[in-house]
Order: sequence, then C-alpha cells, then structure tokens
Amino acid sequence: MLTKKAKYALNALVFIAKNKEKRFLRTEEISVENHIPRKFLESILTDLTKVGILGSKKGKSGGYYFLKNPNDVMLVDVVRLFDGAIGLIPCATYQFFEPCEECLDVEACKIRWTFKELRDITVEYLKKKSIVDLL
Repeated sequence: MLTKKAKYALNALVFIAKNKEKRFLRTEEISVENHIPRKFLESILTDLTKVGILGSKKGKSGGYYFLKNPNDVMLVDVVRLFDGAIGLIPCATYQFFEPCEECLDVEACKIRWTFKELRDITVEYLKKKSIVDLL
C-alpha cells in the first residue's frame, strides 16, 4: 500500500506536469489544488528537488518546476524514494530483504516466492510507467 507521502508526491508531480504555461508553481497553489497539507508538501517537494526530479526558484515569482522530463520520471523511482521497498512482506523485497521470524527455510517458502513474484510484476509495471502516464 502506498503511503500518503508517496501518493501526495505523485499527485504533486502530476499537477506540476499539467502546467501548460510552464510557469513556476508555488507550494501554496500545489497544496490547495491537491488538498495536501502545506508543511507535508514542503517536505515532499524538498525531497523531489534533492534527487533532481524538480527544480526550485526562490523569491516572489519563484516556485517548483520539472528539471527532468516528466516522461523520464518513472513511478518506481518515486515510490521507492518515499516508501522504500516494494513488497508486501520483508522477505519478498529486493533491496531491503529480511527473513521472517517464523520461517524455517527461506528458499523453500511458498509464501515468500508467491509474494516475490507479485513484487516482480509490480516493479516491472512501475518501471514502464512515468508521470506522463498519469496525466
């Protein structure tokens, strides 16, 4: 399940991508139009700026804009940035693997392999979808 932070990030990115005038969008406007708490949004936009997805311009006429082409901002990267591992159970994740406490044989566990397969399908799907696909 997506956290609110990841979902808000996706909503903000879609809103910025819809900006036909290519003007800088202020935090307040993004917050109000997308019903995202302003302080929470500020943290999200800062994270997106730190990783080079967005740029920002300070000042009265400033705001946020895409540094990267929205077509090149893949959903998998945004989800991982805010939610970390993509997997429903820790033993089925790729980068954050942890064996389950009750598991006697990780390699033979059918539960793990089923959820690992689901994770693989999800990751491959999200790797093929960009912010533009959400417009």
